[in-house]
This record gives sequence, C-alpha cells and structure tokens, in this order.
Amino acid sequence: MQITKPTFYKEFSCIAGACPDTCCAGWQIMIDEKSLQKYRRFKGSFRNRLHNDIDWKEHSFCQYDKRCAFLNEDNLCDIYSEAGKDMLCDTCRKYPRHIEEFEGLREYSLSLSCPEAARIFLSHKEKITFFTREVAAPEETFDDFDYFLFTALMDTRDYLFSVIQDRSIPVRLRRQKLLACAHDFQLSLDKNELFQWEDICDRHQKSGYGEKFLNKIQKWNNDHPVSSEQPSKDSTSDTVSLLALCKQIWRTVIPQMEVLRPGWHTYLRKTLVPLYGSCQNDTELTEIYAAFAHDYPDWTVHEEQLLLYWIYTYFCGAVYDDQIFAKVKMAVVCTFMIHELAIGTWLKNNRHFTFEDMISICYRFSRELEHSDPNLNEIERLMDEEDVFDFRNLLTI
Repeated sequence: MQITKPTFYKEFSCIAGACPDTCCAGWQIMIDEKSLQKYRRFKGSFRNRLHNDIDWKEHSFCQYDKRCAFLNEDNLCDIYSEAGKDMLCDTCRKYPRHIEEFEGLREYSLSLSCPEAARIFLSHKEKITFFTREVAAPEETFDDFDYFLFTALMDTRDYLFSVIQDRSIPVRLRRQKLLACAHDFQLSLDKNELFQWEDICDRHQKSGYGEKFLNKIQKWNNDHPVSSEQPSKDSTSDTVSLLALCKQIWRTVIPQMEVLRPGWHTYLRKTLVPLYGSCQNDTELTEIYAAFAHDYPDWTVHEEQLLLYWIYTYFCGAVYDDQIFAKVKMAVVCTFMIHELAIGTWLKNNRHFTFEDMISICYRFSRELEHSDPNLNEIERLMDEEDVFDFRNLLTI
C-alpha cells in the first residue's frame, strides 16, 4: 500500500481551547461501529451521560443548538477529559486529517475547514510538495476500479500541479491553462481515447503561454457563442459582463446548497454587498481587484495554494465518475469565491485585510462545502450542467 501526504502534514497539532472556532458544532458527527461498541461497554460515572447523549439509531452524537452534546462551555470535549483520548471516535480522532481512498493508494491531507490546518496551509509561501511511501497494510480491492484511467489521472494531475506552481507565469494565465488542459482531457475521455493523454500534455507543454496558446483560447471563444441564458453582455464589447457573471455565479451556487451553520447567508450578504454594491460596471470592479491585489500581495500565493488544494483533494476522484472538467472547474470557482469574500471583507473593513481574515474566510467556506456530501455533489453537478460555468465564462473570471 502506498500513502501520499503533503510535506507539512505532520505540522498539525490541535490547539484545543485556543482555537478561534470549534470542529464540534455545525454538523452531525457520525460514530464508527468500533467506537459505538466501546461506548456501550463503558463503565464509571460518565456512563449515563455517554449513553444518554448518543443517538444510537443514527450512530451519531446528539446535538443541542447545533453543538455536540459533549462540547462544553470552554469548547473542549468532555469525552476526552472524562474518559480519555482513546475514547474518541474515528471522526474526532482523525479530524482535520482527510483521506481519499484508491486501489493501492491512500492520499492524506489537512482539511481547510480547520482554522489551525488552514493557518498551516496558507502560511507556506514556498511551493507545496508531497511525498509518497510504501507502508505495510492490506490492500483493498475496489470493484470495477479502472486502473488505466487512474494512472492517466495521476500523471495528468502531476502536470496540472506544474502548471499551477509555475510562478514565472501570471496566475490568470495559469488558470486558463488549467482549464484548457482539463477541457481537452475530458474530451479525450468522453471519446474513449485515453491513449491521447500524453499527446495532449506534450501539446500543452509545447504551446506554453505564448501566441499559440492564446490564439487557441481566442479560437475557442469565437467558436462558442454565449448562450442567451448567460449573464448579459457588456454594452461596449462582445464579451460577457464580468460584474454580471460574478453575481450570477453566486446566485447559481448558493441557493442550491444546504446550510450547515446558522448565519451563513447573512455572512455572505454582509460580505458581498460591499463588493458588488459598490460597482456599476466592469471597469470599477477591475479597479477594486487591482487595489486589493496591491494592498494584499500575498493573495497571489494563496490563490496558487488554494488551486493546488482543490486539485490534490478531488481531481483523481474522477476515476469513479469521469468528471475531470467539473472537478477542475470546481477548483477555479471555489478559489474565485474565496477571492470575492476576501475583497468584500477588505472593503467592509475600510480596506484593511489581514492573514487572520484569510484564514477565517477559508475555513468558513470549506465548512459549508466540504462537510456536506450533498453540497460537494451539487457543486460538481452545477459545474457540469449550468451554462454560467461554461469554459468561456471561467476564462473570464
């Protein structure tokens, strides 16, 4: 069995009561069967509470006001303090460590939804790297696992990593290359022509970011006129209005998502209104973007790291559903949404923005998306089916 981890993986250590938020509120915490057996057999004065505050039918901890029943007023776990750390269930013991399972491979990451994990991740200004090693562990066989496709996805992801981390190139062009590659890879998979993947990589490497690549992007735009369902065109050009497009992305995504924490929609409204409400046209919006980039230059590195995070965590999952392009679109859109929340926060705070603000935005966004399988499935469906997430539009944002 092989395992892959980011090099910063072991830097994480729970900061417990010093954490600005808690991982024990806002979602249902499921209990593994082994832990349930331990809770059933537990002896001592804590036994009654343990038994009364577990939903044995749902295999989860009870909640009060969306908080785990065992989360005390100091945001510490009573199971840990009363019964010991060995009594924590798998979910509580492992979080924020996240595992993606493939045949013969486990990929570990730290979830962006944890404030301390987000701090560790975002504080790395150097290029993020990963290590893979063999471990003695039984290998599980997955039914109908397409190993040929998985190998192609792994090789493709390595190439996408190199695109994302090429700091000699402006991030905007890196995003466009990322989308163009994924678009071409999806076409080859749809045509059952996986043998062309190496040629696609070679072609994109040779075209680089020069005139040939830019001409290809322009040709794609010319060959795919904007649908009537798309946001309105700017009256002064033949391109989609950036301001209208940005608003439409939020209007398309947010109503379809379940809310995990009370106040999420209020937070979005209070954060985004200062941004979009202050702009009358694309020129004003791009001027605000430029001013934020000037005031918070670390965003360039954060954008690179965030794109890498989404691609590392979800891209190879396409082996199970063939949704290559949708997963890359999701990476671009999620990074875009965090960017807009950052600028909205900057404006709301009188053009003041800190690293702590960025951490807060990332873990709040991640908690609403990544801790809900329905939300993850829905956003991927939207990427695949909604016109607003057309390739041409995503080249624009």
